[in-house]
Amino acid sequence: FVRPNSMVRASTLEGERKEKLKRWITFFRRNPHRFILDYFGIRLYPFQILMIWILQRSNLAYIVASRAASKTWILAVWSLTLAVLYPGIKIKVCSKTLKQGAILLSEKLTILQSEHPNVAREIHHIIANSNSYEAIFHCGSSIVVVPSSDSARGGRANFILIEESRLVPKEIL
Repeated sequence: FVRPNSMVRASTLEGERKEKLKRWITFFRRNPHRFILDYFGIRLYPFQILMIWILQRSNLAYIVASRAASKTWILAVWSLTLAVLYPGIKIKVCSKTLKQGAILLSEKLTILQSEHPNVAREIHHIIANSNSYEAIFHCGSSIVVVPSSDSARGGRANFILIEESRLVPKEIL
C-alpha cells in the first residue's frame, strides 16, 4: 500500500501545525501579559503587568494595594487568562460573602466580554443569580464564586483566588 503524495503532505502539514501551536501555547503560558494583550486585546499598565507576573510565578501571592488599584479587575483578567490557557482548569474565587466575590464575574468579566470579541468567543455562558455565580468556557474550564465559610468546603479546584483575604477568618483560610 502506497500513500498518495497529498496524504503525506497533509499529515506533514498537520504535524507542523501542531508543533507551532505547542510553541505558541508555551510562549503565552510563560508570558501571560503578552497573551492578554495579543489575543484578548486588553491593554495593561506596567503595575498590572507586574501583578500578572507575580501571580504567574508564585504559588502563593498576596497583593496589597489601595482602593481603586484595579485589584478585582486584574483578578478577573488573570482568571480569564488561566481558563483559556489551561483548558479544563477549575478556578474558585473565594470571598467573605458570595455577593462580594460575584462582582468579579457579574461585573468585571461581563464588561470584558462585551468590550473584547475574543473574550466573548471563549466564554460559553455566565450564570449570575442569587444562588450561584459561575462562568463556563468552551474549552471546559470554569470559574466559580464561593463564599469563604465552612459550608463551602469540599469544592475542588486547580486554582484558588481569595478576594479581600483580610476579611476571611484565618481558621477558614
